[in-house]
Amino acid sequence: MDELLKWRSEFPILDRATYLISNSLGAMPRGVYDKMHAYADSWAGRGVRAWEEGWWEMAVSVGDKIAPLIGARSGEVSLHQNVTLTQAVISSCFDFRGPRNKIVMTDLEFPSIQYFYHEQRRLGARVELVANVDPVRLDLPKFLAAIDENTLLVPISLVLFRSAYIVDARAIIERAHQVGAHVILDVFQAAGTIPVDVRALGADFAVGGVLKWLCGGPGVA
Repeated sequence: MDELLKWRSEFPILDRATYLISNSLGAMPRGVYDKMHAYADSWAGRGVRAWEEGWWEMAVSVGDKIAPLIGARSGEVSLHQNVTLTQAVISSCFDFRGPRNKIVMTDLEFPSIQYFYHEQRRLGARVELVANVDPVRLDLPKFLAAIDENTLLVPISLVLFRSAYIVDARAIIERAHQVGAHVILDVFQAAGTIPVDVRALGADFAVGGVLKWLCGGPGVA
């Protein structure tokens, strides 16, 4: 416990509040002050030259710091503004006009992800939203049964945002690969709370962000 409590002073808000909403926005580390100041100094002092003096490489270097937290390798993490846009980047690689055009997802998925994939119906996608009677747990057999030879993409969260239920991602990935589908694993609520190894799981794509349990602030997915 003492080993854990020594870090408490590194988060200013904990001096005046009991912070229980890291699932939405993590407490800001004290070191952010210096980092933000250094960024502003670079902009103020170097102007446009800041791009070639570190800003261009920043997306790569930050991605490489995130990689070991989710089991990825150096150079495998691409940074974007948020998870929904990241899913859009991935989705843009696929053609929904053929017979394999189904997207299987759960109604327990984060709302903005559902909104995005429902919009892909304009491009030919067929969205099968698997309903769950239980608002906490994913009905795994029902979800697996929906993944068939016509399935193209399976976006699924490793940890459900509403309930913190841990999904059996390995079973979903194995089923999807059996029929030739691709899995987009959302590790947003998992990274920093449970061990995550996207390579060991065999995920085709993984998305996530740092502003929740990794205390990294908004704007980095």
